[in-house]
Amino acid sequence: MSSCSSNDEGGGGDTGSNSITISSDVNTVEVGESFNFTVKDNDNNDVTSSSTIYVDDTAISGSVFTPNEEGTYEVYATYQELTTGTITLTATASSALTSISVVPDQTEVLVGEQITFSVVGNNGEDFTDDATIYVDGVALEGNTFVSDERGVFEAYADYEDFTSETESVLVGHTKKVLIEDYTGAWCGWCPRVAYGIELVEQQTDNAVVVAIHRGASSGSYYDPFNYPAEALENLIGLEGYPTAKINRMLDWAYPEPNNVAQVISQTYGVSKYGLELSSELNGSTLDVSVKMSFLGENADNKKLVVYVLEDGLVQDQTNYTNYYGGSAVLQDFVHDNVLRQVPTGLLGENIAEADFDTDSNAYVKDYSFALSGNIEDTNNLSVVAFVISSNTNFTLNSQKAAVGETKAFD
Repeated sequence: MSSCSSNDEGGGGDTGSNSITISSDVNTVEVGESFNFTVKDNDNNDVTSSSTIYVDDTAISGSVFTPNEEGTYEVYATYQELTTGTITLTATASSALTSISVVPDQTEVLVGEQITFSVVGNNGEDFTDDATIYVDGVALEGNTFVSDERGVFEAYADYEDFTSETESVLVGHTKKVLIEDYTGAWCGWCPRVAYGIELVEQQTDNAVVVAIHRGASSGSYYDPFNYPAEALENLIGLEGYPTAKINRMLDWAYPEPNNVAQVISQTYGVSKYGLELSSELNGSTLDVSVKMSFLGENADNKKLVVYVLEDGLVQDQTNYTNYYGGSAVLQDFVHDNVLRQVPTGLLGENIAEADFDTDSNAYVKDYSFALSGNIEDTNNLSVVAFVISSNTNFTLNSQKAAVGETKAFD
């Protein structure tokens, strides 16, 4: 049993990134052409997909920026708590019209949100009012697009004898953040993370929280809710308690209550991956059905993890912090989101092509299993499902629903 520690030296840690840099494939483009950015950390790891890139202090979607007017642009990026230096790039006008580009104001939206297109010539001239814009081959009336269906849509424009290249836009799923809290009723510093989770839940409904209790059946490390999670702790390289992980592999920076924004930032944007979750309790048997949507993707190198959680478990909590009134022992502390059962295994199971349902255009996986005998109240159960990358073990998206509830794609 690892020790309970007060700071990141005993749990949490960091990713090893001390600095980051941003670069562009070119320093100068003509209006309508694109800059492609790359962000790397001090170990030369490519962290572009996990970074936020700013052009003139405005965050862009993804890592490509297409200027629609000439001038200079100041660009920098943030990753976790790190910020790059600023690079200056230039867009110049071309005198001759040789091509046009269709430019969406955003490339990732949710169902019902609007995308506005503009059509720009390589010379910087705006042809939006005179061009015809197509999305999936259907001409728009005007230059705005709203979809009531999710998917990856292809847009292009015609103007006189010119046809633009195709631009992809994603109408995707709500992005949710998974928090896995390695904790124990015996751990005096663990209330710090519990309090940080409460702050997160006050700011967003898109956090999926799992409390993985660790402990012994007796003695100073006693915890009656212990779940044997050695395989998962070995995967993340756990060093002590508390440890809080964001989307399975990212450390929640110490002190967690002061770094709520780090967690909230993982809910920004739109996801290609969605989950629909339903369950039904029949006596002591729990039936769970999970549907998974991969927009523009396939199931290669993806895994599914399913958890059963229980709320309302009461156990005294040791407390070395000033949170919750600062008492040394938090009497009858209520523990929620406690991990009780894992039908898939902690590290997940591969998503098979055979589970693809062509009728619903989704991957479907059904489970039926007897509930663990240590569950105290079946009325307090919920199910969590999340998709992870087999290559990185990062969580791609997650979903939570009470037992007996159906949570549709969102």
